[in-house]
Amino acid sequence: MSAVSTTRARYAAASHPGRVRANNEDALDYDASLGIAVLADGMGGTNAGEVASATAVAEVMRYLRAESGALTNEPGAALMDAVTRANRAVYRKSLTRPEYEGMGTTLIAAALDDTDMIVAHVGDSRAYCHDGRMLTRVTTDHSLVQSLVDTGVLTADQARRAPNRNIVTRAIGLQHEVRCELSRVPLVAGAIGLLCSDGLTDMLDDHEIGAACARRQDPDQLVATLVDAALRAGGYDNVSIIAFERRSEAG
Repeated sequence: MSAVSTTRARYAAASHPGRVRANNEDALDYDASLGIAVLADGMGGTNAGEVASATAVAEVMRYLRAESGALTNEPGAALMDAVTRANRAVYRKSLTRPEYEGMGTTLIAAALDDTDMIVAHVGDSRAYCHDGRMLTRVTTDHSLVQSLVDTGVLTADQARRAPNRNIVTRAIGLQHEVRCELSRVPLVAGAIGLLCSDGLTDMLDDHEIGAACARRQDPDQLVATLVDAALRAGGYDNVSIIAFERRSEAG
């Protein structure tokens, strides 16, 4: 677990294998100096999931660091380009070894400009923001159960408990191209941004996540609180979280 401050945000992150699984197929990284964060939840058999997630995260960070000018001028376009390149990197690697065939990963990346949080995502890893009063889910899951919620077949509560809740309808690396969704929300001074894998959201509902954010903890305390809560709720999956708190220009 680590925490870093910048003029724009204070960051913290943690990843835990959970109480059931021996390996951790999640990956995450952030660059506080650029105001970027990325998280991935891998899938695809023994070891392949962690290869997919690590490859995707590394490619996003490599591209955004190399294209920091584009990130500053057009953060949404830079994030989309980074996700496209990550998808192709995972897809190409999946063709190199039999044990990598069919591997894939969710991916969610966020960048901060002077006023907003910009998020690009594929799959069911989520972004949230908390403005001090309420929690807002920024992303919509690319998943089978979300499509059933959207059409009224399931309620949100039923979706959290559905046996097929982990089936995603989009993932990085399964094909040469992928459709990425872009979102933008205001993130004012003192507000919290959150990226997480479904190891958190399968264990805690939005009310519980929002209650933790409302306690106005530092990002490192918030991350520790949420990981601990997910483990106490069962910890059936890897749980990974990046939290960041917008700072005022005065710091």
